[in-house]
This record gives sequence, structure tokens and C-alpha cells, in this order.
Amino acid sequence: MTVSATTVPSTTVPSTPVPSAPGSAAARTADGPRPRHPLIGVLGGMGPLASTELLRTVYRACRLHPEQDTPRLLLWSDPAVVDRTQAISDGELDLLRSAVETSLRGLLAAGAERAVIACITAHHVLGDLPADLAARCVSLVDVVHEELAAAGEPHLLLCSSGTARAGVLTSGPAGARAAELLVALRPADQEALHREIHRLKRGEDPARTIDFLRETLPRYGVRAFVAACTELHLVTRAIEDAGLSGALPSLDPLTVVAHRIMNGEL
Repeated sequence: MTVSATTVPSTTVPSTPVPSAPGSAAARTADGPRPRHPLIGVLGGMGPLASTELLRTVYRACRLHPEQDTPRLLLWSDPAVVDRTQAISDGELDLLRSAVETSLRGLLAAGAERAVIACITAHHVLGDLPADLAARCVSLVDVVHEELAAAGEPHLLLCSSGTARAGVLTSGPAGARAAELLVALRPADQEALHREIHRLKRGEDPARTIDFLRETLPRYGVRAFVAACTELHLVTRAIEDAGLSGALPSLDPLTVVAHRIMNGEL
């Protein structure tokens, strides 16, 4: 397990100004010192590449700012957390809930004011956490529901088999409303996607998943997809880097959260 504060360069400018070192000229306005960005915790390691890519997404958008003016993030990366899909399949969620709770308490004890669980399947146990702890979490499931309602068009639901099996994104009143705009994969395609997710976890080229998307989306009669597995954040970044965002539009909750962090909205 590693706990690290990370600062990595990026590409666009956040819309909300944030401070340099306290007491420096850049840290002051006409009215005195500017408030600091809140310290946001990222519960990562599920898998490690996805959570570190979230930090890269945040900081690649801050290239034109002094590093002292960029968001403050604390990464707790614990790849030893039990396999989430297996835990759901076996109906044995205690180890998962315990690991998530321990990591969240570690982040908060280290000074994090809010926390992002960088694994959508792990959100299955969010409702089982103590209320005071759950209240400090930014729910990626809520982000998907909000953004999907705003988009108002059908999206192909791309998620792990555990997320699909547990109905993480389609349970409860908000999930039922979201389900009207979510197109589920057929079993064979869901299995193929799960294999893609594990290929991404092994560090293989995310650009290869673009071919999977190009072949799959037209068969479901939709033009957009929900990146409802954090490994797919690697793919949405590859799509953007390839200039294909218009051809393969996506709703990626990690990208949404990254922009909210940059803009001081969490």
C-alpha cells in the first residue's frame, strides 16, 4: 500500500483560481490571501493504473498554472483489496466493505476533506459504510446519474460484470430513472468487455479498446457510452488523444470529477 501526494503537469486551465504558497505574492489578492484548494483523497489501487490516470487528468489540465496553484490530492493506492466482481459473485462483501472503510478512514485521518472511490464496482458497499463516512465520499454513481439526466440520450452501459450483476448503476429510484437511458450489453458482449477491462489492468494499450467500441456501439443503435468502470478512463483519455471524442462521445465520471476538482467544486 502506498499513500502519496501527487503533482503531475497537464493541459488546460481550471476556471477557479487557487493559491500559491501562503505568504507569497502570487498567493495574495487585493483582499488578502486566497483560500487553498481543499485536500481531496483518492481511494485507488482498484486498479492502480486507473486511479493514477485520474491524477494525471487533473494535473495535465493545469500546465499553465504554477504548481502551487494546482489542486491538492492525496492518493491511497491499495491493490490488495479483494476482487470486487468475485466478492459480488460469491456474496461475500464483508472484506470489501472493511477494506474500503479502512482506506477511507486513512485518507480522512491524513487530512482529506472529501474522498473519491476510484472503482465503480466498489460503490456497491457505499451504502453499508457508516453514515458519517459515506457522507464524505463523492459518489461516481451519483455523477453518472446526474450527467446522464443532463445528456438525455441513450448511452451504452460499459461496466465490469460485477457492476452489471449487482445493478450498481440501476438500483434505487435514481438508478431506475437512469436505466431508461442505459442500454445494457448482451451476455457475450459483457464477457468480452470484462476481458478488455482485465487487459487494461495488465497495462496493455488502451487504444486497442477503441476498436471494440467502434464495432460494438453501432450494434446497439447508440452513439455514446458510459465509462462505468474506472479502467475505461484510460480509454477515454486515449480517445481524446486520438482526436476521436466527437466520433466516440462518452460519459466518463472520472473525467467529470477531475474537472470538478480542478474548478474547486468538490
